[in-house]
Amino acid sequence: MTEKDKQIKEGQDAKMLLENPLLVGAFNQILNEGYQQWISTKPEEKEARESLYHGQIAALKFKGVLIKTMENGQLLEQERKEKKHG
Repeated sequence: MTEKDKQIKEGQDAKMLLENPLLVGAFNQILNEGYQQWISTKPEEKEARESLYHGQIAALKFKGVLIKTMENGQLLEQERKEKKHG
């Protein structure tokens, strides 16, 4: 398997994960609960807010990596199709 084949496969796997209802639900639950906890903090709970903020950012970065992997795989797959038909 070439590096390009590997990246295409990883993109397909990332797409499958991003569309998996269980993963989508878990991701949404993490973000929603984190947000609810964040807005429920008291003004003096700065450390708790910062911790919740960093948790939210980590979840969004995780999803961003999957999206980037999926998009990269799709671009490489499209490029391969164009070379084959072009």
